[in-house]
Amino acid sequence: MKKKSPVYFILPFLVFILLCANVFSQDRHRGMQIPPRVFVGDRASLILPLQPMFFTGLSSGSVELPREQLPFSEEIDIHRITAEFRQGGGRLVIEFSAYTPGILEIPPFEIAGEIFSGLLVEISSVLENDGLGPVLSGSAATLAIPGTSLLIYGTLGVVLLLLSLIFWLLFKGRKLIESRFALWRRKRLVAAMVGIERRLRKSLAKNTCVGETLNTLSNEFRSFLGFWTGENCRAMTAVELSRINPYSVYPGISDGVPDGRFLGDFFTRCDRLRFGGEEIKDSEALSLLDDLRIFLKEADAALRKKVQTEGEAA
Repeated sequence: MKKKSPVYFILPFLVFILLCANVFSQDRHRGMQIPPRVFVGDRASLILPLQPMFFTGLSSGSVELPREQLPFSEEIDIHRITAEFRQGGGRLVIEFSAYTPGILEIPPFEIAGEIFSGLLVEISSVLENDGLGPVLSGSAATLAIPGTSLLIYGTLGVVLLLLSLIFWLLFKGRKLIESRFALWRRKRLVAAMVGIERRLRKSLAKNTCVGETLNTLSNEFRSFLGFWTGENCRAMTAVELSRINPYSVYPGISDGVPDGRFLGDFFTRCDRLRFGGEEIKDSEALSLLDDLRIFLKEADAALRKKVQTEGEAA
């Protein structure tokens, strides 16, 4: 009888060894990562299928490795290891965080009487490679400095306020400003004429020539009326001045104030004293100054009334 070659005995033995290695050995097995791509610092899980024959003593349930028995590594932080058993099979769940990119090995550990080693995980770097060499991934959103919202909305509010003011000045404020400026000029004009009236009154008290005082009064009052009405009053006679309404520049506020007849009477008396050839009494000059003071007070009151009227209209 012919002897069989030893190969026939060795070959089945090698096949048995390979099958056992495929079933029992967990060395260098990567399992399934969740999520599939894990970056440095991310928390992920490695799931490894298990055969029922590994846990013949347990029909169902799960076993979690105590925290003090979790393996330690400087590259991988192991959070939790659980072996879950089912009738159709089981799985090993390893929750971890890695701090080094590349292919890393989970340190060996023992659970449910079985030793697991050579389990590998692949960690991606936050530096992405698109064929042009490593490039930085997208930058994180910047943190707003405290008070930024208030600064932004406050600036927008100021800008809108300025724009509103500009439009108001262009369409409505221009006329109002011009009117107020004209009122201000006339108030300053009245104040200047009041000062002249007081100066002439003091000059009479010092026994100054009355004729010279009346000349100054006539010239200054005519200049005042010229600026007030916008007409050349210096060359007008008393009759021509009587036709001027000094409040025509402000219609509707002339009630109760002197009109052109006052001006005609005032300058007729003044010219008669200046050119009459008779001696002028101080009382007659003071009477003209008194009339001028009344006119200026009523002019100031008219201006105040105009300002109040415009304020109510605005």
